[in-house]
Amino acid sequence: MAEKIEHTGIIERITPSVIYVKIVQESACAACHANGACSAADMADKEIEVTNIGGFEVGQKVELIGAYSFGLSAVMYAFLLPLLCMILTLFISMNYVSELQSGLMTLGILLPYYTVLFLFRKKLKKRFSFGIKPIKEN
Repeated sequence: MAEKIEHTGIIERITPSVIYVKIVQESACAACHANGACSAADMADKEIEVTNIGGFEVGQKVELIGAYSFGLSAVMYAFLLPLLCMILTLFISMNYVSELQSGLMTLGILLPYYTVLFLFRKKLKKRFSFGIKPIKEN
């Protein structure tokens, strides 16, 4: 299993503190040789923000490097922890309120959870930051 995530991209714009790199995100089937025969419309351009360390130009091809654990942590924060919160809320609330109220509370627990994630977005952005290195073209 890979120790790091690597994406090739092109620098879109540069500010004094941030470099914006455009990458093409594609599903596994989009890279398949038979993608013309099926619906391989799972390609999308994504813009990644990287701390500006200087020495880069707009239009330059670069490689973004991140830890493999970024993906696992992102899945945990986005899906596993909210699911756990919902399950706990459901089982606890079933003992005290009706099924309807319990169901509404279970769905309602997502609002404060994702609000907390939103409030900590700057801290999470630092944790999930990519490195950048230039690609030497022949």
